[in-house]
Amino acid sequence: MKRRETRDAVVHFGSDANLVREAAAESSAVAAAEGVASYDEPEADAGSVDAAGVRLAVCELSPESGVDPLAVVREALPTVPVLAVVTDAGMIDDALAVGAADVFVRRDGVDETTLLARRMDGVAAAPAASRLGSESTAQLLDAIDDAFYALDADGSIGRWNDRFSRLTGYGDEELAGMDALELFAGADRERIADAIETVVETGSATAEAELVAKDGETTPVEFTGALVTDSDGAPTGIVGIGRSLTERRERESELARLRQAVETVVDRVPLTLFEVEPDGTVSTLRGETLPRRLGRSVSGGDAAEDVFADQPEMRRHVAAALDGEPAHGLVEVGDSTLEAWLQPTLDEAGRVSRVVGLALDVTEREERAVMLDRIQASAGEVIWISAPGKESMDFVSDAYEDVWGRAPEALVADPMSFVEAIHPDDRERVEAALAEQREDPDAYEETYRVVRPDGEVRWVHDQSSGVYEDGELTRIVGIATDITVRKRRERELRLKNRAVETAPVGVAIHETAGSAGPITYVNEAFESVTGYDRDAVAGEGVSTLAGDDTDPDRLRTVASAVETGDRGSATLVLYRADGTPFWGRVDVSPVVDGDGEATHAVSFVQDVTESKEHEQEIERHLTEFGEVLADDLGVPLREAQERLNAATGDDPDAELRRAEESVERAVSLVEDLATVHSFSVEPRRLSESMRGSSPAPAGRDE
Repeated sequence: MKRRETRDAVVHFGSDANLVREAAAESSAVAAAEGVASYDEPEADAGSVDAAGVRLAVCELSPESGVDPLAVVREALPTVPVLAVVTDAGMIDDALAVGAADVFVRRDGVDETTLLARRMDGVAAAPAASRLGSESTAQLLDAIDDAFYALDADGSIGRWNDRFSRLTGYGDEELAGMDALELFAGADRERIADAIETVVETGSATAEAELVAKDGETTPVEFTGALVTDSDGAPTGIVGIGRSLTERRERESELARLRQAVETVVDRVPLTLFEVEPDGTVSTLRGETLPRRLGRSVSGGDAAEDVFADQPEMRRHVAAALDGEPAHGLVEVGDSTLEAWLQPTLDEAGRVSRVVGLALDVTEREERAVMLDRIQASAGEVIWISAPGKESMDFVSDAYEDVWGRAPEALVADPMSFVEAIHPDDRERVEAALAEQREDPDAYEETYRVVRPDGEVRWVHDQSSGVYEDGELTRIVGIATDITVRKRRERELRLKNRAVETAPVGVAIHETAGSAGPITYVNEAFESVTGYDRDAVAGEGVSTLAGDDTDPDRLRTVASAVETGDRGSATLVLYRADGTPFWGRVDVSPVVDGDGEATHAVSFVQDVTESKEHEQEIERHLTEFGEVLADDLGVPLREAQERLNAATGDDPDAELRRAEESVERAVSLVEDLATVHSFSVEPRRLSESMRGSSPAPAGRDE
């Protein structure tokens, strides 16, 4: 057969030409995808390849083809080193026995292009064919990421790479000839012994076990082994690789802890957690909110298309998540509105392994105590999940930025950074409480101030609950609520309370629901004016201040205003607790709610005895002045009248003079009366003004 002339650096035999070309582009020995010539059938094409200029041959093998294609390539190109590519680690020994310079095992979850390029560099750098024990093969084995091992027929370790040595902690002299079972203890030793027997019987096996290193540390490892035989088919040993499962176990453990934390929250709130498998079936359901709103039961194995048959928006969310895209939105379900989150979970190969969904009924959002929808956005509530000692912050909701004024990512990076924003006057107390939180998270409940970067101060109420796994505290879930508005209202209420308590007039608060307007509160001034303490008048009406001389009509005016929630005012005789009467002015005002309905009434009680007595004194003086006006002024006026009548007689001049004298006496009396009246007119005006004035709850009559 005539050979085809070629200057290609790499010849490839197999179906995946793209992988080899991409690896060649990354290879330092080849460094060009154009330097690869690819052929589908070694039997038909290998003989036509000119070996001149070829640095490397790549031959794909499958369990169906065995190593026959490799044997054809080795025969056609005896001077070209061959890199065998297999999908089954059990073919490694057979490929090496036929003459492969190295064997690349394909597997999911790794960067095959980069690893293949590295293997191609190694083979191209050492073109002479070699067996397992050669120096070039040793270098290649040391370059792989997994631990490589070869066991002799008696189970002793005969070959290993650097990764295996680092994993076990033993040196080369210690590993040489060591019984492989010495690296395991207890049930794991039995498990590995059984796996070795399985390899001998079937040709390959895989097992997971805890490898015990020289220093006693254990590492979870997945071992894959393949049987090595001689030319007669007799077993001569086992070769295989070991892959550390530490990172995978940590991820699985972390996911389990997070799952338990989420399920703990789900159990406390009206929320449904569900999972959808890649085939579109529901595999997990926790919580009754979703089935209740759908009006049907949902079980594992139900098709998501059927579960959400009447919710096209939810079906679109599920489809998007199954395609690898997170989905979030509001979904109308009958008369209810659900907020849904769907998050795809990817495996090591980047494929969707399942979709985790959350469905929250937001129809009654304001009535819920703890709502998981605030994980994404909350009105003042920050939901967080952390390690017990705050070594890590597994989750924090977006509301953290609204309250703290700092990005949630900053808290995830530094779980204790939130303490730096706590007001200096509160920080020491909170730090002490956080130290105790590690031991008893359910007892943690603190209120403190947070200073945002812009200087604004927010009040926060923070509480937590522990998440336990097999009795051990694994996570802490907490909610920090922004109570700034509530604190401001509390301060305003305290200010109003102090104002009422220290008011200079007696204040009593009545319920309008009762028939007698029962008193629920009185201030100190009320106690001082009436002599009754709070306990004595609690539940009593305003009539408790009445006595024998109390005007019943005026009392009814006040009592009716209290009972009906109207305004009213009266000045009447009231009685102190010791029976002493006094003049009191009572003004009544209603207290209304947001709908304008009177729920309470406030009565203002003032002691106006002094003003009332002054008014009575003025009235008494006015009466006396009237008597003077009637008696003393009447005499000279009558005399003047008589003299005038007599002036028509014999001596008119004398009578006129006498009449003039009588008039002068009357004028003098009028002037005296005006002088006296000037002393009483101003107090009388004030008294009349007081009687006619409108109620002034916060004032005092003088």
